[in-house]
Amino acid sequence: MLFALWLLQEAPEIPAADNTNTVRIIAGVLALVCVVVIVMRRKKKASKEDWS
Repeated sequence: MLFALWLLQEAPEIPAADNTNTVRIIAGVLALVCVVVIVMRRKKKASKEDWS
């Protein structure tokens, strides 16, 4: 625990990320979630059709 605190104190000061990077990261994560949801729904629909 003390070692982790020491590393945090000794780490160089990281400049604050500008707002555009945060927006890009959030948009990328949301896009990935949308793709996963679409693929899962298609697989579910395809599996139902196979049993009919």
